[in-house]
Amino acid sequence: MGGTFIVYVSKKILNFDNYVILFSDKLDLPLPLLNLYLVIAVEAIGGVLLLIGLFTRLATIPLIITMITALFLVNLEKGFAASNFGMEIPLAYISILFVLFAFGSGKFSLENKKTSE
Repeated sequence: MGGTFIVYVSKKILNFDNYVILFSDKLDLPLPLLNLYLVIAVEAIGGVLLLIGLFTRLATIPLIITMITALFLVNLEKGFAASNFGMEIPLAYISILFVLFAFGSGKFSLENKKTSE
């Protein structure tokens, strides 16, 4: 899951100008540049923390909020199918994030190594 968010961050950084236009013109968000920087920060930091398994429960909270916001702003009106950029994939990600929030990161995480010492 963490790697997925890192991929999304890299797409946003590599296509930064297009995402500024998306956030300002198509999504009509206030302060589009600030919102884009916040999304990039949340996805980058949260993605790395999930990838290494550190502060997993804490990292999922802003990611869940970001995904729910994206779901309502971008995907909801496009239906369910992932092939139409619908809700299918964001709902799957939100579900996985809720599982990580509920159960933590698992036995191969840095959190587990920290607590077992």
